[in-house]
Amino acid sequence: MPDYPLAVVVPTRVGWPEMRISTDAILPQVRAMKAQLIVVDASDADLPAWADSPDIKWLRLPGAPGTELRQLGYASADAPIIAIIEDHAAPEPDWLTQVLAEHAANSDAAAIYGIVENGSREHLIDWALYAVGYLPWAPPEPDAHGNPTHCNLSFKAWTFERVVPEADTKLEFRYVAALRDAGLTVVASDRMRVIHYQCTGLRRTSALFFHNGRTIAGLRRERMHGLDWLRAGAPLMMAGYRTLRTLRTARTKPHIEPVIVRSLPHVVLLHAMHAMGESVGYLVGAGDSPSHLH
Repeated sequence: MPDYPLAVVVPTRVGWPEMRISTDAILPQVRAMKAQLIVVDASDADLPAWADSPDIKWLRLPGAPGTELRQLGYASADAPIIAIIEDHAAPEPDWLTQVLAEHAANSDAAAIYGIVENGSREHLIDWALYAVGYLPWAPPEPDAHGNPTHCNLSFKAWTFERVVPEADTKLEFRYVAALRDAGLTVVASDRMRVIHYQCTGLRRTSALFFHNGRTIAGLRRERMHGLDWLRAGAPLMMAGYRTLRTLRTARTKPHIEPVIVRSLPHVVLLHAMHAMGESVGYLVGAGDSPSHLH
């Protein structure tokens, strides 16, 4: 097996070249570090010329949902440390250097996650998307007790043997919680930074959050608990609670709190769409919602 110090997983449902905002920033870092890049692709798009390089694994999984793409990426890595990023996020130029340094400094950490900055700043709906999905990881530092998604997250490879992802823990935010429950160390870093870009307009963003909620609940319904039944039966109450939580989090990010407050109507809408999607997912399953996510 090649001696890579680190592997980067980029799952994508849109393929090349739509994902190049991510890979254009990652590839120079991979080459400089002699690391490995793993792209797990659900599309039928053509591949870039560099896809057949020895340090690249470009895996095809046509039509697969994001959870399957990510799990295949983790399993295919040939390195002791595995980092993951979304295909519409760009890491800072020193991202992989910082990932490696943080894992060296925290040798017992099963997982380390970092900062996610907002790169789509023109429209209030884009700020609302960021607020609902990523605000706890905004600068100046990520929530030390949070359960992040897969935008700026990294693991020791042994983690997946120690705690095997299954059912809803195939979702990264549930998996990080499971690691903590198992007594493993999870670290938040203000040195690992990526910039998230997502601008899809009011209608498409609303639909995205509905489908995301339904997809998540479709996995979680395999072993529902009391709070899950509350989410299923009271989506507007859940949306209200989450809106208040978003505003509380915004108070800890004073440099962007004013724009988050201005985007509040959109924040309420997105929380409501997500909660309604969850209700549908808990009751009847994910349906085709995973195919609508990007």
